[in-house]
Amino acid sequence: MRRIILAAALLFSLPALAGPQVKGKFDLFLNGVNKGFEKFKIETKKGELLLSSEVRFKIPMEKAKRKYIELYLYPALATDPATGKFLQYSYRVTFNDYSKTDMVEAQDSATEFLDQDWRTYDLFNRQAQLQEDEMANRIDLGVNSGKIFPIGKTLHFEQTRFSDGRVKDEALPDEITIIDAYTFCPYIHLAKTALAMSGPSHPLTLVLPQAMSLRSGTLEAMGVDQAPFRGRTLLLKHFDVLIEDGVLASFWLDQKGEVVLVVNPHEGLVASRDEYEPVPFEREAPRMVRQVVEAGGAFREERVRIPSGSITIGATLTLPQGEGPFPAVLMVQDLAPLDRDGNDPSNPYVLSGTWKQLAAALAGNGVASLRYDARGVGESGGDVHRTLPGERAADAQALYEWLKARPEAAPGRVGLLSQGLGGWIAAAVASRVSPAALAALAYPAKPLARLWKEQVGTMADPQNRQTAYTELSAVEGALQTPTEEWATFRGAKVYLPAVRELWAVDPLALAGALRIPCLFAYPERGLVIQAFHADVLAPALHEGQEVRSLPGVGHYLTAQETEGGGSGVVDGKVSGEVAEWLKKAMAQVPAP
Repeated sequence: MRRIILAAALLFSLPALAGPQVKGKFDLFLNGVNKGFEKFKIETKKGELLLSSEVRFKIPMEKAKRKYIELYLYPALATDPATGKFLQYSYRVTFNDYSKTDMVEAQDSATEFLDQDWRTYDLFNRQAQLQEDEMANRIDLGVNSGKIFPIGKTLHFEQTRFSDGRVKDEALPDEITIIDAYTFCPYIHLAKTALAMSGPSHPLTLVLPQAMSLRSGTLEAMGVDQAPFRGRTLLLKHFDVLIEDGVLASFWLDQKGEVVLVVNPHEGLVASRDEYEPVPFEREAPRMVRQVVEAGGAFREERVRIPSGSITIGATLTLPQGEGPFPAVLMVQDLAPLDRDGNDPSNPYVLSGTWKQLAAALAGNGVASLRYDARGVGESGGDVHRTLPGERAADAQALYEWLKARPEAAPGRVGLLSQGLGGWIAAAVASRVSPAALAALAYPAKPLARLWKEQVGTMADPQNRQTAYTELSAVEGALQTPTEEWATFRGAKVYLPAVRELWAVDPLALAGALRIPCLFAYPERGLVIQAFHADVLAPALHEGQEVRSLPGVGHYLTAQETEGGGSGVVDGKVSGEVAEWLKKAMAQVPAP
């Protein structure tokens, strides 16, 4: 288990936070489960601006009788109220086990935890604690306390109890950011620096109090993106704290500069602001997406709302520079609840915007496109949890007809571009509207039942794999009961009426029945739909349809050098290859 080192973030010189006492609270979650809270206050006290808090958190611990120990943390950060100059940081940590474990087990449990936290100490003097342990019917696993303060040009560390009075001095950097375990509220200070950044990044010197060390880091401004907050998504300003090129922590601010959310993406640790209503930002693409899109050249975009039955669908029309009309495609995404840019609003930690990048690449190659929010996502109406494939196909058909009627779209040169299971939707629409061409990325060539078994079989963890097989068997049984609406598969709820429709799809027959130019392109390193699906599909195709491998990329056309890891940047060569195929295929169709 990596050391979780989210927390106090202070620059050496900061604007003073003046005014009356300010109080607030974060709820703390571990892997989605509420495990505690942090209450903080900011006040002027004895000539100091003091930021202090109380953290209570349940730490999973296998050796403890109740399988957890309780963490109590009391940090305090003092600055000069007039200048913002750093004066002192102090902390006190207590680990308690209320489960009547004996002393040996308690020490083992605490040692295990502290080893994970990059520290191994002689935990406590047992005799000194024995009377209190018996009276309180608990084991106090010890308190590690310490403080840090500048002395001239030196940054002085003191640490007591666990370490029996360690001290250390380091040269005082011009600018420091303190990082301590499990405390989140001092990101309030770092927020001031984040909002004042004039460029995309800012160098940091990170101070780790309990490790008594300094590390180099960077503060990165990632732009405004969607973040989950208490059952909804808000547009918040996103910043990352990087250490040795890895994301140590991510945090999100609202328009008032208040810290709303802090996340350790590797540990599943989340701090969500409580008793506060954020003021969200207007929409803005993440910085990485903006950089990739801008590198693709100039283009025009128009946000539109398009009727589809009883709802409207939010979409974006992207047009190349110059005079039209242009060849154009409707971009049909995978069946996940994605927004028009290719992001899952419920997961703010993956914001590559690959669909937006692909739209920009198409425009750079002279192809217009229309991409859209899935039902119930973003600006689209409907219920994201109860959407049927037939409804998705109806939406796609309405959007295709809208695009076809636009003056910017060249007559007879409007096609479809799909990804993943969106290929089944696109193929169904193509059978009705006869588009100029279809380019299907990672088209699943196996029925859903076999596809899900295949995906479960690639899971690395044997226990998780067996659990998923059991859940899949339960899903198959539930499908036989028409009144059943919900089941669980791979830890998520699935809407059985939608699964029933997909269960009946014959992907080979669906693709083989099309009589238009088709490209079925398979990412060589795809983990969602593996490349061998090309061999499964090829015998079902006919003249004018082809399969092709897309080398070096994963499911979302991003560089995928190792299993499970992608760069987040769409491969320009691959996207250009897809765009060129579409232009050529649509140019061969006789104009109406």
